Amino acid sequence: MGLYENFRLDGQVAVVTGGGRGIGRGIALGLAECGADVVVIARRQADVDAVAEEIEARSQRGLGISADVMEWKQIPAALDQVVDKFGRLDIMVNNAGGNLDRKMYSLPDISIEKFDEQLHLNMKTKFWGAQQAAKRMNDGGSIINIISIAAHKPSPGFGVYSAANLGMISMTRTLAVELADRGITVNCLAPGVIVTDMLKETMHVTEEQAEAIFNQQIPLGRTGTPEDCAAAAVFFASPAARWITGQFIDVAGGQPN
Repeated sequence: MGLYENFRLDGQVAVVTGGGRGIGRGIALGLAECGADVVVIARRQADVDAVAEEIEARSQRGLGISADVMEWKQIPAALDQVVDKFGRLDIMVNNAGGNLDRKMYSLPDISIEKFDEQLHLNMKTKFWGAQQAAKRMNDGGSIINIISIAAHKPSPGFGVYSAANLGMISMTRTLAVELADRGITVNCLAPGVIVTDMLKETMHVTEEQAEAIFNQQIPLGRTGTPEDCAAAAVFFASPAARWITGQFIDVAGGQPN
């Protein structure tokens, strides 16, 4: 097999949580373009159905499943549906996360309820997705946890989110060792500033305003795109990365930690 073929995903089945919009949608389409059949999971059925249609337009099988990663019985049920329909599971991308109410909370003021919500959404759900996928995954598969560069630095207004992301780096490293005997790789992808709907709603800015704010802070001179994240995810999922596990890549345009 030549080097080019090592970046192909032909015959593999991938799942992307939070795949209806933004980064998740970009990763799902990138995996499909490289040959994988892709299942997208998100709360809104219309969103995942639309992405599934885009996947099929790329000549791959697509499926949209409406499920909430915060409801602990729904992800195992969704993954069972994937295996029943496609016969296998090779790639799990735990992308769903963020902040449900699109608000910022400083650590001196955050309620314990919001603290728990942030940990559940940004750490516990990704652990759960990884664990449940590993139980159903073929040996030699790939688990990719989408975090954020907020894991590496002070994040006023997002302190619990930042801590949960840093915790996922530690958990990823341990899972990588514990699943290594099955040849399953486990890695993190940490996007920088990607102008998604969630970012605009949280910061109350337009796309143009966000780019004006952040372009000056990013050494490569622009905010990122879902396609930037998709390229890194395809690499982690591909045969080219079979000897890479327990690692994280910042996809952030050189933005410092």
